[in-house]
Amino acid sequence: MFSRLKKKPKKLQVYAKKLIPGLSQLFGKRPDLYLPGGEWPTYYNRAKGIEVWGIDNKKYLDFTMVGIGTSTLGYSDPDINKAAIKSINSSTMNTLNPPEDVELAELLIKLHPWANNVRYARTGGETMSVAIRLARAYTRRDKILFCGYHGWHDWYLSANLKSSKALNQHLLKGLAPLGVPKGLRGTVIPFKFNSFDELETIVKKNAKRCAAIVLEPCRETLPDIKYLKKLRKISTKYKCVLIFDEITSGWRINLGGVHMKLGVYPDLAIFGKTIANGIPMGAIIGKKKIMQFAEKTFLSSAFWTEKTGPACAVKFIKKYKKLKLHNLLIKRGKQIKSIWKNAAKNSNLDIEIKGIDPLATFRLNTKTDWPITITYFIQEMLKKNILASDRCYANYRHSDDKLRKYEKACFEVFRKISYLDAKNEIKKHLKGPIKTMDFGRLN
Repeated sequence: MFSRLKKKPKKLQVYAKKLIPGLSQLFGKRPDLYLPGGEWPTYYNRAKGIEVWGIDNKKYLDFTMVGIGTSTLGYSDPDINKAAIKSINSSTMNTLNPPEDVELAELLIKLHPWANNVRYARTGGETMSVAIRLARAYTRRDKILFCGYHGWHDWYLSANLKSSKALNQHLLKGLAPLGVPKGLRGTVIPFKFNSFDELETIVKKNAKRCAAIVLEPCRETLPDIKYLKKLRKISTKYKCVLIFDEITSGWRINLGGVHMKLGVYPDLAIFGKTIANGIPMGAIIGKKKIMQFAEKTFLSSAFWTEKTGPACAVKFIKKYKKLKLHNLLIKRGKQIKSIWKNAAKNSNLDIEIKGIDPLATFRLNTKTDWPITITYFIQEMLKKNILASDRCYANYRHSDDKLRKYEKACFEVFRKISYLDAKNEIKKHLKGPIKTMDFGRLN
């Protein structure tokens, strides 16, 4: 069957759903989050820079999160590819360990002088779970205070055992804790980002009983420095581990973790996603007194010892430093925000733009419900061979000529939105169902 459908996007998508529950292994790549009903390309043949060829060989420009935020140098970067191929040709896995582990550790510690030790995994979620285990082992406590999105593992989803809405303000709504042991109820405690009130009423109140305070140091906005310093102070006072999840925020506005730019240092920091430009890699860096518990609690996995991940991470860091990539990502992010702002102004649309420059998002305040409006935007941009959504992560390969194409398309589609919204007819022009906005609706 696959051989007959491998160049037919819609039919392959239908067939895939029969074989693979959820279709994609990543929630953020499910086609229903873009265009339900089979219109989204879903599968790719190849990709280079920010150009993606579907299985039917149609070419698209990627102005979404670009590989869910993994590939800031663009897809199939020649230097990353060269490092990957070299590691494969020299054996990515065998009885011994890759020396790149040591080189990468040295680089990470040099960039983050507060840290003494490094451990590795290969995905963001499991890397976070390693950090939680280390914090619990070090403190001999179970409970975790957290803010932000930190993956799919039981420790995190257990927040919704106590309240089904506990995680609603932490990126994804409607995350069902089905299958998560009920014994974990009450072991994780959420708090709001940048809320000084909740520092007192939630964080400070519970810290002495918690193993860790976990947060993303930034996503949609940078924190108030006083807020971050107070978190650091509370963590130190109550001897709980301060963990910064830099899986999304790292390597965007500076070389390494954004906390280095903010000047507030955690006890552990977590990296994933773009640290190897799309090659599976995750790292935990931290203070020796905590990291040494990696030898006292059991943490072990065969593919944490493969060679390609650390080899590509080393190459990525060196290339990032040479290019001063953060300067370009900030510049491109500002350009993307400007495109949205000007396109909205040109069409008399009210727009909200959020996010640090390399991680920008927008929302049009139309009379039409936002899920309908954004579905139409994605649909019309796709007609112009542009993969788009309500967010765009700045990329090295978002060149001026490609930005001009994106700008032209945004201006045209925003004008259509303005015209149809005034007539209350956007929904009538959808070619399929309204996109899914959260996990709950999808299930």
